[in-house]
Amino acid sequence: MKVWFKRGLFSLVVLAIVTVVGGAIFLLTFNPNSYKQKLADIVQQKYQRTLKIDGDIELSLFPRIGLSVQGLSLSDRNSEDPFASFESARFAVALWPLINNRLVVDHVAVTGFKAWIVRDEQGAFNFDDLLQAPPVGPQLPVARAGVSLLPAAQAAEAPQDKSVEPSPESSPVPELIAKRSGSETDFQIDIAGLSLKGGEIHYFSKRSNVIGRLLQLEVNTGRMTFGQPFDVAFKSRLSGDYPVAEGSLEGQGQLSLDPASQSYAAQKLNLSFVGDLDELRAQSLTLKGNVAYKAGQRQFNATNLDTQLQGQWLGSYPVSDLNASLNTPKMQIDSDSDLVSFEKLALRIRGKNEDQNLDLALDVPRIQVSPAQAEGAPVVASLKVSGPKVWGLGLTLQGLSGNSQALLFEQAKLDGAVKQGSRVAQLKASSPMQWQPSNEWLRLPEIQASIRVEDEADAGSRFEMPLSGQADLNKGKQQYQAQLSSNIEQAQGKLDISVQDKGKGPLLAAVLKADKLDLDELRSIFWLTAPEVVPPAEAVDESEPATGQAEEQEAGQEQPADPAQPPVAAEQEDAQPASYAWLDAMSFDLRVEIEKLRSLGMVMDQVKAQVKNQGQLINLSQFTAQAYEGQLQAKAKVEPGKRLELGLKLQQMQLGSLLLDAFGNDYLAGKGNVDLNLKTQGATQQERLNALEGGLSLDLLDGSWRSVDLDQSVRDINEAVRNAFSGQIPLLLPESDLLRRTVLKRLQGSLDIKKGQATFRNFRAVTPLLNVTAAKGSKLDLVTQQAEVTLQARLNPNSLSADERKSLQDLRNVSIPIHISGPWAALSYQIQWKDIASDTIKKALQDGLLDLLSQQASQAKAETTTEVKAEVKQAIQDELAAKVPPTLGEAMKQWFKQ
Repeated sequence: MKVWFKRGLFSLVVLAIVTVVGGAIFLLTFNPNSYKQKLADIVQQKYQRTLKIDGDIELSLFPRIGLSVQGLSLSDRNSEDPFASFESARFAVALWPLINNRLVVDHVAVTGFKAWIVRDEQGAFNFDDLLQAPPVGPQLPVARAGVSLLPAAQAAEAPQDKSVEPSPESSPVPELIAKRSGSETDFQIDIAGLSLKGGEIHYFSKRSNVIGRLLQLEVNTGRMTFGQPFDVAFKSRLSGDYPVAEGSLEGQGQLSLDPASQSYAAQKLNLSFVGDLDELRAQSLTLKGNVAYKAGQRQFNATNLDTQLQGQWLGSYPVSDLNASLNTPKMQIDSDSDLVSFEKLALRIRGKNEDQNLDLALDVPRIQVSPAQAEGAPVVASLKVSGPKVWGLGLTLQGLSGNSQALLFEQAKLDGAVKQGSRVAQLKASSPMQWQPSNEWLRLPEIQASIRVEDEADAGSRFEMPLSGQADLNKGKQQYQAQLSSNIEQAQGKLDISVQDKGKGPLLAAVLKADKLDLDELRSIFWLTAPEVVPPAEAVDESEPATGQAEEQEAGQEQPADPAQPPVAAEQEDAQPASYAWLDAMSFDLRVEIEKLRSLGMVMDQVKAQVKNQGQLINLSQFTAQAYEGQLQAKAKVEPGKRLELGLKLQQMQLGSLLLDAFGNDYLAGKGNVDLNLKTQGATQQERLNALEGGLSLDLLDGSWRSVDLDQSVRDINEAVRNAFSGQIPLLLPESDLLRRTVLKRLQGSLDIKKGQATFRNFRAVTPLLNVTAAKGSKLDLVTQQAEVTLQARLNPNSLSADERKSLQDLRNVSIPIHISGPWAALSYQIQWKDIASDTIKKALQDGLLDLLSQQASQAKAETTTEVKAEVKQAIQDELAAKVPPTLGEAMKQWFKQ
């Protein structure tokens, strides 16, 4: 017994000595750096990638196989662009577990790791080929030769005849390992832990143009084994170019990796981000829960998912004090089997926008959709914005059926409300809904809607407008269609809208056909902005002078407008012009056919119009209507913010009624023809007014001109001349008076407009008493809205009665010049006495007629009180039947400013 023990002990000692000596000899003779090129060749052959090792490879065999590599880099497939690199890596492998098909690695330490991940247009990553199983068959011997740990001489003497299969006992250890790894599927990797410092991951998606980086990446893991969970903790700095991102990202959890089945999972996940992500400024963004993903089946699962956000949204609609959460105990998305399942999903978003509070909620109690069937509880979503104006929106989807190819909802309900002050508007709409997710096709076949407006302060104030129609929204084919119809007193018609993209951008086509449409009443009903309380200085009627100005006028110190000063509106134009880039991306064709239309105060019949665009050029190619006993035709071309062309023809139309309805005042009346042509260009209102060119011609019969009575003025002049010696003369004030009119038998005239100045080419008016013409040089300044016109009035001998010929004999064959000047809203009429070629008038002037007129005017102004002005204003409003704005005039002013 002792002999065998001694012999055994001696054998072990000899074996140990041989092993130590053999290992020493192997380490002294083996140089792993000589295999750099072979490793590069193997990588190039298998993966078409370039492997470079700039540093030294250090190898040790006892007590473990240790490896240390420096300066390693790997290129993209079939490219010289880098895919991954690191400065140094160290790890050790246990030998005997490797023989038993287990790779047991001590702690792995990597420093200076960098990776460049690219996703192409089809969604494939540039590392997908590395995740595929290595090729088998004929390439296996090459792989064994490439990873052989024997010296080059022994590797060259390895058997090359494939028909000779050496026994496992005679095979070298590396070949034995390679054979096992290639023939068995239970190969396991066991890493004691991973430590990564100074890492960088660069990401670029050609599919979505996302560019981002993880910098200063540090990763620490527990014991790593494929198929079993292991602890992971990391931290890094996130930096992005598109979308812009900058912040810190940290996380921890238990990961489970199984490359063989392409299954990846994270349990007890806890991610946090602080910083800026595009237009989101996150003070705290956390994600907790359990997630799993199977790449082969494209299956995603999540349990106990909890996402919390606190921060700010800095977009075009900024939101401060933002708090958001997304929770669900169970969620499953299986792309291969078309399976989607949610349970108790809840989304909440709250925040503030200036003086408004935002509250958004979404609840999905239960939904399960598969190719076989679809079922679930009602889905409810709501949005509420409260502040000076309160509005809310609610959506309910109920009665889910069908399958993943076609989802059917018995009813989709939409409820909306807007409230400001005591004014409330409500929208209720419902329809069955059909949705094909794969084709991105949504249909609402039977829309039943109702819009109700009421004033809570007025119990009898309520308006309700029912609507019906359908909608077909096919995003897959880029075709969208909708039809809506109404049959109420204010709106009786049908609107068809379609949007489709045929490769040249979307085309919006809309056709409105109506028997009756009263836009003014609908506007007043649906005008949800309650009257705002403004300071008295802002609330003053434009027709009333400001307080200070009123005092000056009452004291006889009226200040004329300075022609050199541009209108105030021009000074208040937005510094940043509106953007119309969307017109370049979309074309539209709008057609209108309305039997009876009321809009902006005007009433028209048989209205037909068509508006199209070519880029940012909007073309009103047709507008015809019958109105005010005549016909109206218009054409226009508008390039917003750049240029305008307008052509307008009125034929046999009652101009006074049109102006009264459209502008609130019939300064000029009569039936006849008007032809207007205008064009201008410029980026601002002032530039457009300065560049205004065109012409105006009109021919009116049996009309009138408000603000002055020329016939009566001539009679007053005659009376003043005849009674100048007595000092008792009629009142001859220069101010315009809207209660006075000049009756016109006929009015003919034309204006030439150039650079914002309108010059009279010809002008002739015939009154019951006079023939009136415009003197050369008379003009209207359209920029400053000033008039500088001289009229020559002469008695019409053919229309005078015998008594008039006798009483007006001193003015026969005499031209009476009347100078009209000042702002359009307050014209001044001055009789140029010294230019009247009459001996009688000259004698009256010598007798002191001008002094009497001046004294009379001063006394009349001093006696005119505020109460009298108010009475005059009320009389004008009563006569003109003052209209509720907006009128066409106000709309044109606002439109021209833009």
